[in-house]
Amino acid sequence: MPAALKLSDNQFVQLLLESIGDGVFALDQEGNITLWNPSMERISGYPADEVLGKNCRLLHFDNCFGRECPADFSECRIFQEGQVLPTECSLRHKDGRVVPVIKSARVIRDQKGTVLGIVEAVTDLTELKLAKWKLEESASRGHDDRKLGDISPGPGRCRDA
Repeated sequence: MPAALKLSDNQFVQLLLESIGDGVFALDQEGNITLWNPSMERISGYPADEVLGKNCRLLHFDNCFGRECPADFSECRIFQEGQVLPTECSLRHKDGRVVPVIKSARVIRDQKGTVLGIVEAVTDLTELKLAKWKLEESASRGHDDRKLGDISPGPGRCRDA
């Protein structure tokens, strides 16, 4: 057996979570955060020691099911749906700014079907949105330049005036 596979399950899971570029966190049955990877720290601005044991509402996820998170965690649609397919929504960074993300989530159940918690993955879309905005802005300026080019005199037209 390779040495890497001899790690205890906890060590392997910890290394795995530290290497993932997406934010990953887990919640217990009451919506309290039980796991928080380093990418989630980067995306949200919250270090693990500030969120572990706290309710997930502190992230202010909005529009994941087309609406804000409910006040009562038991009313979260994840329990009715069983999962959240990759969905564009947003969370509130610790510094107050809105971070656009793609969020996926799944209810975790034991063999008897009892809910153990929820695991969620979050992909930060900030850089992608910024690049898209810059491209659209550039295309818009290029389009305006063409309009100006259309009304400006062409080569040799100034001599005719």
